Amino acid sequence: MNWDDLRIFLSVARTGSFSGAVKQLKVQQSTVSRRMRSME
Repeated sequence: MNWDDLRIFLSVARTGSFSGAVKQLKVQQSTVSRRMRSME
């Protein structure tokens, strides 16, 4: 598992949404979505 994927997962879990993670991490929505999909 990639550490960046874990960081994104944790941000989604803490904020409760993809959009919250996007704002917190300052990344694109597509990045969060793609990384989460790769972990499924």
